[in-house]
Amino acid sequence: MVALTTWVGGTLYQMVVIVPLWNASPPESVRAFFQGTDWNRTIFNFFGPPFIVARNVPVLAALIAGWHLPRHRRALLIATACFTVFGAIFTVAYVYPINAVLFEQAGGAQSADEIRALVNQWILFDRVRFAVGLVGFAAVLHAFRLPIPGERQR
Repeated sequence: MVALTTWVGGTLYQMVVIVPLWNASPPESVRAFFQGTDWNRTIFNFFGPPFIVARNVPVLAALIAGWHLPRHRRALLIATACFTVFGAIFTVAYVYPINAVLFEQAGGAQSADEIRALVNQWILFDRVRFAVGLVGFAAVLHAFRLPIPGERQR
């Protein structure tokens, strides 16, 4: 839960504070923010693969541990689908290629219009990913609030 809560808070902070700094007036703001800095290495380490694993492994472990509990299983399957199936795969397939251009190359050799389009696309993808992640987060919270059936009383 700590990793998931950190992701929710960190992503919300990023959306409200950090993203407006580099998307204020692309391509100039993208180049000014990312060019010649270690930001891309820092952001990749914070939101990248080590933390994706830290978020997903406990959700998968909870799903396996709660598989025999139908109500828990349903909620944890939703969380697993949101974080692992959608979140991780969507991030690697759609967000990381944009990160490679915007964050690692500060827009690279792309035209101003192409950079603006990538910025808008990245923001849309990030919001969709966050919304789906919030569904997964709510599903985990729901699963953890459900009572665990005990032995039948004699």
